[in-house]
Amino acid sequence: MSKEGFSEKQKMFFYMIIATAAVYFGLKYILPLFVPFLAAYFIAWLIRPLVSFLHRKLGIPPVIGGAAAILLLFAAVGTGLFWLGRMLIDQLTAFFSNLPEYQLMLSEQIEGICSGCDRIFKLSPGTAEAAVEENMRLVMKNVQTEVIPALSKQSISVAIGAAGLLGILLIVIVSALLIVKDMESYKERFRDSRFYREIHRITGKLSETGIAYLRTQGIIMLIIAAICTIGLLMIENNYALLIGIGIALFDAFPVLGSGLILIPWAVIRLLAKDIRAAVILAVMYVICQLVREVLEPKMLGNKIGIPPIGTMMAMYVGVKLFGVSGFLLGPVGLIILKTCFSAYSVGNKE
Repeated sequence: MSKEGFSEKQKMFFYMIIATAAVYFGLKYILPLFVPFLAAYFIAWLIRPLVSFLHRKLGIPPVIGGAAAILLLFAAVGTGLFWLGRMLIDQLTAFFSNLPEYQLMLSEQIEGICSGCDRIFKLSPGTAEAAVEENMRLVMKNVQTEVIPALSKQSISVAIGAAGLLGILLIVIVSALLIVKDMESYKERFRDSRFYREIHRITGKLSETGIAYLRTQGIIMLIIAAICTIGLLMIENNYALLIGIGIALFDAFPVLGSGLILIPWAVIRLLAKDIRAAVILAVMYVICQLVREVLEPKMLGNKIGIPPIGTMMAMYVGVKLFGVSGFLLGPVGLIILKTCFSAYSVGNKE
């Protein structure tokens, strides 16, 4: 260390460590405490134009206008979720009702594959099938002894969580009304804060990158889910919506994409001489790829600046640190760190 103190590289290193620790601590421990209020702010932001219109044109107080706007928002969202939920439940019910038939079909397919393996590797007839059956027996034993009891123990926790969710929903609604009522005064107080410039530099960039990332992924997933659902309806698949949503979620993973599902499925249909289904599945894959390749760069541009492998690594690290929510928190955390480092560099130049 020189007489003048820490070098610029050393300062940057310490800043990276502190920022990384702060982001982890914030996402792990602070964010869960503020999720209801962030949701309330988002709802207030959505309904604010309507509330302002009602107050300006009809003289309706913001609290009453906000309550009406929230009712309309929840009615619209609830109707959509009810319709989708009903379709999903119908498809899940049909799937479990036909499960014995699917098990029989799967057994026949496995038996044919095992017979082929016996011939190819010159094994005694039934060797491969016996190995598969033994492994399946072990899997079912683990399910019965570990998975099912664990699910049974969690049923009470799920019931308590559902009741708690209603309380959180009430907090969100009341908070949204309070925020929309005094949103302008909150903004003025924030602008007058002594830390406004530093905080605004980070939050402004984070808002630009983080919201752009989440909005882009959400829109693309909705479009891909719609494309896959329509395509599966065309081949008369009984679980079109269920599988379409699953493919859309899988497509959100960098590099992996919908091709790992649609391409093997198209090949299987082609080998089964179902040319129409194979072509539709292949076309679905091409359209999904075009949607992502065209919309993602157009909507994001250079706002994120994170390569696909970086997003994949962020998802993996996020899952290890935060569990299932890490699929979202990992990339968000990476965006926050990138934003902090960019703000730090700009601040030093100034």
